[in-house]
This record gives sequence, structure tokens and C-alpha cells, in this order.
Amino acid sequence: MKKSPLLKEKLTAQLREQIQTLQTDQLVKIPSERDLSESFEASRVSVRAAIQTLVQEGLLVQLQGKGTYIVPSVHVDTLYLMRSPDIKGNDPYYTNFLVEITNLAAKQAIRLSMVNPEGPLDAAVKGPIIVIGQMDDAKLDELKAATGQLYAVQRYAHREDIVQIYYDDYRIGSKAAKTLYDAGHRNFTLLAGPDKYDSSRLRKQGFLAYAQQVGITVQIITDKMNWEGGRRAADQLLTGELPHAIFAVNDWMAAGCLQGLREHGRKVPDDISIIGCDDIPLASQISPRLTTFSLDAKHLVEELLSVIHRGSRTQAHGTHEQMILTAALIHRESVSTTTHKE
Repeated sequence: MKKSPLLKEKLTAQLREQIQTLQTDQLVKIPSERDLSESFEASRVSVRAAIQTLVQEGLLVQLQGKGTYIVPSVHVDTLYLMRSPDIKGNDPYYTNFLVEITNLAAKQAIRLSMVNPEGPLDAAVKGPIIVIGQMDDAKLDELKAATGQLYAVQRYAHREDIVQIYYDDYRIGSKAAKTLYDAGHRNFTLLAGPDKYDSSRLRKQGFLAYAQQVGITVQIITDKMNWEGGRRAADQLLTGELPHAIFAVNDWMAAGCLQGLREHGRKVPDDISIIGCDDIPLASQISPRLTTFSLDAKHLVEELLSVIHRGSRTQAHGTHEQMILTAALIHRESVSTTTHKE
């Protein structure tokens, strides 16, 4: 006689117990949902729910395109976080990252400790260091020498001795240009920040490369990557013929520009379409709601901690690992697909 399907709670408990017996100091891939469903005589819906519960508990990690793995049993007691002086404490991306890493670290009984980027490193720092943002090579060398366990939430193209995890900013720019082009727009303006910021520079490069590929000349306005920078860009645009579409390298610039255009009677997206980046809370609150790219901090943190758990071997062998994540485009109301067709 066939058994009744296991309830989610009972299935989760049994799966948790089995995982703990299989846990080693390396990532171990678990069977597929289908195989687990047959093994436990449970529905795939229940299996999927149980897996998600164990992911939230930190026992499992899902790696994009690779499957679900048991988190290694090697336990990290403390993670040290160092924020670049260029990143303000209220920066939306940094704030989201801090919230997500705090939540996941708590579930895995990991203590977080902030490290001052100014001055010499405290001798008490013994363990993995996560650098958020850009640091100069001298500081990176100091951190690497001190612990041998250095992880960067940032792209360092010239450093092959640092584990790096970041969103593909070049691809963001390219996809923004393609999205506007596919919507029928043929006259672009790019709102960019200073090239010293990798995110702005790479998004600009990706945008310009795609525009060149399809034969479109782009007007570039460079300013501070904040609301005021976006407002000044709007003032500059209003002195001449408006472009059909704008890509701003972050949402603050996009929102400031959108507001400036609205105050002068220009309608978004009827008169002009706008895409931003970062999906800050304001992006879904402003009117019209902003089409933008979402850099999922939770996904990044999950991938980062999975790398750190297996990182002692990676760092010891001196190898370089990069995890390049893809940002999702969030379609909202600030882009028109009917205006300015050829």
C-alpha cells in the first residue's frame, strides 16, 4: 500500500537529519527534487518547500545553474567587514548588503565585525575579510598578508589573488541600451558618474558599445551620482532638443532627472523614457515607477558565504575565483514602447 505523502514539516526534519550525516568540509550536491520526491515518497511541492527552508537555515545553498549543495561543515566564527571610504553608510546597495549578510550570518551563528579602513589593521583581526567597494592596492596587500582570506564585493580586474563576487556592470549597460533600442528609441542620453567609480564606468562602456553596434550616437552627461546630479542633468537637457530615452547609471540620478523633467512639463514616458539601476525603494515609489535593474543583495550574500565556507582551500592554493552575477531588469512604467519609432 502506498504511503501518504510526507507533510512539509516532517519532510524538512528528515531531510535535515540526512544532510547533517552527509555534511563534510566540502560542498556536496544533493539529488534533484524529482529524485528526492521519489526517495521520500513526497510531492515535489513539499520537497521544494523543505529545500527552501534548509537554504534559509544555512544548511543548503543553491548555486545558479549548478544545483543545490550541502554547506560545508567547516565553521567560520567571525567575518570581518571593511567598507570603502567612497561608500556612504546610507548607500542603498551597501545597506541592503549589510541587512542580508547580518540575517544569514545570524542563522549560521557567525559573528560580524566592522573593520576601520583607515590606518593599520588591528592585530586581533584573524579570519575572512570582506571588502565592500574599491580599495587601493596597498590596503588590499595589507589585508591579504594579514589573514590570507580576502573576499571582494567588487571587481578588481588586475588582481588575480583575490576572490571576487560582483554584478556584471558592463552587461547592465549593454542591456539598458538594447532595451531602449528594442522599444523603438533612436536618440539616447547617458547620465554617468565619474570614471573612478567602476560601476559607472563599466555601465557606461556597455551602454556605448551596444549603441555603437546599432549605429546610435549617445549624448553623455557626467555629474555626481545623486538626486542633485540628476536634476542638473535635466536642466541641461531642457536647454536643447530632448532625447528619446535616457539611461542613468543609478536610480538616484534617474529619479532626480525624472523629477526635474516633470517640473518643466515634460512627461515620462510619453515625451521621454528613462531606465535607472539598483532598484532602490524610491524606484517603485516615484511616479511613474522607474524601470531599473535589480542587484539582488540576498542572492549575492548567499553566493558569497558559500564561497567563504569552501574558501580556506581556494585561498591556500593561491587560486583566483570570480563569481559574476547577472542583474535582473525590472520593467515598470518609465519606458514607452510606442514613442519615437523610426
